[in-house]
Amino acid sequence: MDQQKQPDNGSGKDRFKRMMTTAAVVIFTACCIILFYFSVERYEGLGEGWDTFVGIWQPIIIGMILAFLMNPIMAFFEKRMLPFFTKRCKTPEKAKKTTRMITTLIALLIVIGIIILIFVAIIPELFDTIHFLVTHIEGQIDAILDWANDITGGRYEKNIMKAKGSALDTAMSNALAWVENFIDISTQEVASLLATSVIGIGKFFVNVLIGIIVSVYILCSKETFKGQAKKILYGVFRADHANVILEIARKTRDIFYGFLIGKLIDSIIIGIICYVCMMIFHMPYPLLVSIIIGATNIIPVFGPYIGAVPTVIIIFLTEPMQGIYFLIFVIVLQQIDGNIIGPKILGDSTGLSSFWVVVAIVVGGGLFGFAGMLLGVPTMALIYYLIGRFSRYLLRKRELPEDTEEYINLERIDPKSHVVVEHTEEYMEQTHVNIFHKKEKATGEQPDTKNPNS
Repeated sequence: MDQQKQPDNGSGKDRFKRMMTTAAVVIFTACCIILFYFSVERYEGLGEGWDTFVGIWQPIIIGMILAFLMNPIMAFFEKRMLPFFTKRCKTPEKAKKTTRMITTLIALLIVIGIIILIFVAIIPELFDTIHFLVTHIEGQIDAILDWANDITGGRYEKNIMKAKGSALDTAMSNALAWVENFIDISTQEVASLLATSVIGIGKFFVNVLIGIIVSVYILCSKETFKGQAKKILYGVFRADHANVILEIARKTRDIFYGFLIGKLIDSIIIGIICYVCMMIFHMPYPLLVSIIIGATNIIPVFGPYIGAVPTVIIIFLTEPMQGIYFLIFVIVLQQIDGNIIGPKILGDSTGLSSFWVVVAIVVGGGLFGFAGMLLGVPTMALIYYLIGRFSRYLLRKRELPEDTEEYINLERIDPKSHVVVEHTEEYMEQTHVNIFHKKEKATGEQPDTKNPNS
C-alpha cells in the first residue's frame, strides 16, 4: 500500500508567516497613503490644529528647550562640585540632590544671562542704527551717489546728479503706494491688532516663565524620567525590540546634541572673530553686525548669506567702501568657518552629504520656517540613519553585502551564491555594441564604434 505524504508543517508555518508579513506591509502602506492624502487634502485644517497644539504645549516645549541647552552646563559644574558636597553632606543621596539643585540654578542663570546680554546689547544698537539711517537717509543716499560719481570718474555725473534730487522722493512715494495697496485696515482694526499683539506677547512671556520652572523640574529629575520611560518601553515591547528603540533614541540624542551644541559654539566663535576684526578695521556698528552674523550662522549653508545681506547694506549706507570691504571679509570668514572652524567643532556629527543638507534646509524651512531650517539637518540625519539601518537589516536577512561601494559597479547578484557580479570590460564593450546596433536599426545611420559616446 502506498504511503501517503505527510504535510510539511514547518514549510506551511513559514508560508503563513510570509503571508501575514506581506499583509501587514500592504495594510501599513495603504494606511500611509491614506494618511498622506488626508494630510494634503486637509492641509489648512491640520495647520490650524498644529498651531493650537503647539500653543497649548508651548510652556512645556520652552522648558524642554531650556533643559536641553542647560544640561551640558549643569553636567560640567556637577562633575566638579559633587566631590566637594560629598565630603560635607551626611549621605551620598543628599550630596547628589544638593549638587543637582545648585548646578541647575547656575546653568539657568548662565543661559538666561546670555539671552538677556544679547537683547541688551542688540536692541539699543539696533534702535540707534535705525534711528540714524531714518533721520539721515537723504544725506546717506546723496553720499553714496557722490561716491559712485567719484568711482566712475564723472562719466555719469549728469544722471547721478539728477538722481540725487529724486531718489528719496521716488523711494518714499513707492513705499507709500505699497502701504496703500497692501495695508487697507481701519482704525478700529489697528487697535484690535495692537491689543491682540500685546496679549500675545504677554502670554508668551508668561509661557517663558512657566518654561523656566519646567526646565528646572526636568533637570532635577532627569534620571527618574529616564527610568520611567525605559520601564514603559520594556513593558510594551519585547526586550530585543526595546533594545533597538533605546539604541535609536541614544543615536537621536547624539545627533541633535552634536549638531546643535556644536553649531552654537561655532556661531559664538564666528561672532567674536567678526567683532574683533571689525574693531581692528574701524568698521561701523561692530556689535550689531557681529551678533547678526553669529546668530544667522546657526543655519547651515544659507545662514551666512542671510546674515550678510542686511549687514552689508547697513554698512554700505554709512560708508560704501567699508561695505565692500566687509562683503569680502564675510566671504573669507565663511570660507574659514566652512573649511576649518566648523569641521573641527562639529566633525561629522550628522553624516550627511552636502546634497542632503541642502534638501533638509530647503524642505525644513519651507514647512516650519526658521525652526525647520535649524532642525532640518539633524532631523534629516536621523531619517538617513534609520533608512540606512533598516536597509542593512533587510540585506543581512537576504545574506547580501551591506557596503554601498559593492553596488556601484554591480551588474547583477547571483541568486544562489549571493555573490556580486560586477561589470567587466567585455560586458561594457558588448553593451556599447548593442546600443550601436539599436541606433543603426532605428535611424539607419552608421555609428562610430570607436567613440562610445556617439
